[in-house]
Amino acid sequence: MKESKTFDWNTDLKEVPVREWEDRFAWVEEPYVTPDGETIASIVNVEEGVFTVCENGKTWDKEYDKAWGLRPLPNGKFAACVSSDEEWTLSIGGNEWKNWFDFIWNLQMTQDGSSLSLAVQKDSEYGMAVNDTLWNQLYGNINEMVLSDTGNTAAVVQVTSMLQADIEVFKQGIFSCAVNGKAIEKNFLNIWDISFDASGENVAYGARLNRTDYTIVVNDTAWDKKFQSVWKPVFLSDGNSVVAPVKQGGKWVIYKDGQPFWKTQYNQIWRLVVSQNTGNVAAIASDKFGEWTISENDKTWNMAANQMISDLIYSKDGSTLVAVLKDKDTWTLAVNQKKWNLAADKVFHPCISPDGNIVSVVIEKKGQYFLVVNNIVIPTGYDFMATPVISPDNTKILQKAVKDGVYQRIIMSLDKIL
Repeated sequence: MKESKTFDWNTDLKEVPVREWEDRFAWVEEPYVTPDGETIASIVNVEEGVFTVCENGKTWDKEYDKAWGLRPLPNGKFAACVSSDEEWTLSIGGNEWKNWFDFIWNLQMTQDGSSLSLAVQKDSEYGMAVNDTLWNQLYGNINEMVLSDTGNTAAVVQVTSMLQADIEVFKQGIFSCAVNGKAIEKNFLNIWDISFDASGENVAYGARLNRTDYTIVVNDTAWDKKFQSVWKPVFLSDGNSVVAPVKQGGKWVIYKDGQPFWKTQYNQIWRLVVSQNTGNVAAIASDKFGEWTISENDKTWNMAANQMISDLIYSKDGSTLVAVLKDKDTWTLAVNQKKWNLAADKVFHPCISPDGNIVSVVIEKKGQYFLVVNNIVIPTGYDFMATPVISPDNTKILQKAVKDGVYQRIIMSLDKIL
C-alpha cells in the first residue's frame, strides 16, 4: 500500500492500555486498528441506549442511540453507522454526514479511502450514497451494491413494481443494473455479481433471461450465447474483454466475450481473479469430486483441499498467487502451489508484499492469535491481532496485537524472522 511509506517504521514499540475500557463502559465491542497501527478503537456502550466510539482511550465527542459497522479508514480515522432519533447516517470520527436516512448498511470504501459508499433506505425507497451525496433516483428494491476504485457505484435495482406473486410481470423482467443511480435500459428476471472495469466506467454482470437461460451482460449488451448458469464476470487487464465461468452441458468452463476461452471443463469453477500487471487469470476450481484446487491460465495446481478454498489473491506484480483454504478440518494458505503447514482454527486475510516475496497472515489456534511470515509461525501468542503490514523495502513488518489488556504496535525486523 502506498500509504505505508509514511508509516513510522523506526519506533519499535507503542502501547495503548485497553483492558481499562471494560471498567469505564457497560460493554466494549470487538476492536479495530488503523492501517498504520497507530490507533485502536471499539464501539462502546456508555450506558443504556447510549453508544459512541473509543479511540486509544478517548471517546468521540458525539454519542448516539445506536452504533455499528465500525471500520478503520486509510487516513487513520474511523467510520461507523450511527443512529439518533430513529434516523441513520455515517459518522467519521464523530462528525456526521449531513444526510440522514431511515436505515443504512453495506459501508464500502475505495483503496485510498477517497470515496465511501452506503446502501440507504429513505421514505421506503432504496439507493446508494457516496461521500454524503445521494443518488438522484431511488428504487423499490436494491441489492448487490458495488463501489469502484474510481468512486462510481452500481447496484441491482427493481425498476418495475409488481403485486405479490404476479408471475406474468416478473417473467417480463423487473430488475436492472443502475450505475450512479441511473438504471440501464434493459430488464432481466435476476441480476447478480456486478463488476467494474479499472476505469470505473463499464460494468459486467450475470443475468437470468428466462426460467432456464442465463448469460453475461456488459453494460446493456448481453452475450449472444445462453448458458445453464453463470458466475461473476471480471474484466481482463486490457480493460475491454470480459471473462466469466459459465455452465454448459453440465460442466463449468471459462468464456471470454461470449466465446470459449479455457479448454478444460470443470465440475465447478468460480471466483475469478486477474493480475492487472501480468494479465494472468486464476480461479477456484474442482476437477475431482470432493476436491478443490486452483486453475491458473487453464493449468491446474498440483495441490488440493478437501473442504473449501475461500479466497484467492495476487501480489501487485502478479508473481505470487495466494489461496486461503480449509483442508482436513484446519485452515492454511497455499502460495504458488505450495501448501503451508499451519493447521489453524482460523486464517485471516493475508498481506502480500508488492513483489510477492513476502506473505504474512494472522492465524488463530486454540483461542490465541499468531503472526506467520513465509510459513514461519512467530511463537508468541496474543489475545487479538489485526492484519500486519510489510514495509516498502521488505525489511520490516508491522504487527498489531493485544496481549494482557494492552494493545502493542510492534515493528519487527524480517531478517530476524526469516
